[in-house]
Amino acid sequence: MTKRVMVIDDDRGIRSFLQKTLYVKGYEVVVAERGASGLQKLLTGNFDLVFLDLNMPEISGQTICAALRKQEKTKNLPVVMMTAMFKTAQQIEDALKEYDASAFLLKPFTVAALFEVVEAQIGTASAAGAEPFDGKASQVKDEPTTDSAEKKTEPPAKVETEPLSGSLSKAEFPQLLHRLYKQKLTGLLHLQKNSAKKVIYVKSGYPIFVRSNILGECLGRMLVKDDVITQVDCDQSIENSKTSGRLQGTVLIEMGLLTPQDLHDALKQQVTEKLLNVFAWPEGLFRFVPQENFKKSVTSIELSPAGLILEGIRNYWEKERVEGYLRPYLTDYLKQAENPVYLFQDMGLSRRGEEVFAECLGDLTLESILTRHPLSKNEVQQVLAALIVSGMVIPQTTASRLDDDGRARRKADRPIDSELRKQILEDYKRIMPVDYFTALDIGHKSDSATVRRAYYKLAKQYHPDRYLGRGLSNDMENKVNEIFGHITQAYTVLSDPTTRTEYRDELENGPKAKIDVNQVIEAETSFQQGRSLLKIRQYRDAAKKLKISIELSPEEPEYLTSYAWAVFKSSPENPGVQNQALEILLASRELNPGLEETHLFLGHVYQALGKERQSEKSFEMAVQANPNCTEALRELRLINLRRGQPEPSRGMFKKFRNKEK
Repeated sequence: MTKRVMVIDDDRGIRSFLQKTLYVKGYEVVVAERGASGLQKLLTGNFDLVFLDLNMPEISGQTICAALRKQEKTKNLPVVMMTAMFKTAQQIEDALKEYDASAFLLKPFTVAALFEVVEAQIGTASAAGAEPFDGKASQVKDEPTTDSAEKKTEPPAKVETEPLSGSLSKAEFPQLLHRLYKQKLTGLLHLQKNSAKKVIYVKSGYPIFVRSNILGECLGRMLVKDDVITQVDCDQSIENSKTSGRLQGTVLIEMGLLTPQDLHDALKQQVTEKLLNVFAWPEGLFRFVPQENFKKSVTSIELSPAGLILEGIRNYWEKERVEGYLRPYLTDYLKQAENPVYLFQDMGLSRRGEEVFAECLGDLTLESILTRHPLSKNEVQQVLAALIVSGMVIPQTTASRLDDDGRARRKADRPIDSELRKQILEDYKRIMPVDYFTALDIGHKSDSATVRRAYYKLAKQYHPDRYLGRGLSNDMENKVNEIFGHITQAYTVLSDPTTRTEYRDELENGPKAKIDVNQVIEAETSFQQGRSLLKIRQYRDAAKKLKISIELSPEEPEYLTSYAWAVFKSSPENPGVQNQALEILLASRELNPGLEETHLFLGHVYQALGKERQSEKSFEMAVQANPNCTEALRELRLINLRRGQPEPSRGMFKKFRNKEK
């Protein structure tokens, strides 16, 4: 039987990397971005192993682990915690005891280290007779770096946000995408080339949706270009859409030209191609406007920024443009990024791309890597350009040494300087026990520029590469790594004005109250009980249970949707109840526009309110969210029949009739 693994981490790159890597080995993987939702899944599902990020908003990894140990169902569940904070064996040993975790995985980690800890805890994905988990803690850490090269230093994930506007001829689009990802920005990226205009919606550095005024990028034109429909079909669908006021996609389904699944796939392709087409713009203007709240869409871009960069370069950059970008790096040595924020991006590499990425260990120049692939030079050039743009590979001027024996001999030749050892110990005692402001030797009111200057000064002094070949003992090396890790974490927190303010408030007023784990468990329990009552049509009792869940967790869209439905079904003819349910469903839709049930229930509530057009639109959105939503398909068919229109012979309604048979 396939083993199930849960991954809870607020870093999308880490989630994607673990999901993809474990899936290839045959494990079933479920991911969660928030600690609260991940805990709910763990308490209601069956899992063999869980990966937990140590530091997350709302509920920390250690809090989740403690909650799991208190539940009969999960008290023996193997828990692997992930962190970049710990460096020494003693720190890990102490943390294992304190948090009651089964193992620690230190970021950044290799694939080999990942599978070492997985197989130690639960064996291979579906191995018969695998050894059961014995409850003993273990620890896995990445191999110590042997790189002594002079690098082009990777910046921390969060950097100071400068105004983002200018010309695409000076700041090319792929670099712009990576900058948005690197700075984790949220807002609207406005693009213009002559009369063509586009707006890219960006959330935490990830493009999620695109609007465009280019006629050729509308759904019908795209389908004509791909030979899915004819131009005559397209023109007729546009005319029908104008007459009925319905979406063109729904009209195409009614005409029998698309199935709901076809529409779902076409909309995904359309929104992605709108973005990728910008790679072909050699010039234009861009302007990024930070904005936290913007209209969300059911259809969203599913490729990561790195994946978009690769697809854009592969499909829209000509050979000369790729070669021109790579030319300055031909004699540089390429090394995989050490920062997991960049290293673990999901680029969607092909088998050859994975091979090229694996060759970037710091001992080969870009030119020498190209000579290894004479028959696929163009593809390899595209991959290398995408890897460099996305920060997954770092060009460096000097080769990395991969020979551990050579490093050991250098240590023996150069005994440690006693003054250097003394300085490291003094700085270690001064920096490690104190808060981030004190560690960087700045005041609590310092701005981002001051934070950056203080960090760069210390980072230059305590970058681990500066101490290679200095004859340091393992203990001294660990202390250097701890100092560098601590000041880098300090910079990550203090360089961002929002997190700096939050951190200062916690120092001065005490830490913010974390989410009560017992409250999360109680909310989920009430939700499950309410759902069970809904199934047997005990609507009033269901509403009582579900009300408890939303009082305890008011921003969980599934809770809100189920509660609204229970309220509505308790008294479906009551106008006051109808409007109450509508208000709750609209709030849930704002939180998660991709939840099928929300649109479905909105359709029924709008029907009860006599708002036929809004009802139909909601059922259409339910089908977009899930092309197999049978109930929404049925309601759309009935609406069509009530209009007295002839029933189409194929498409959406044929699919529904086949299901009924």
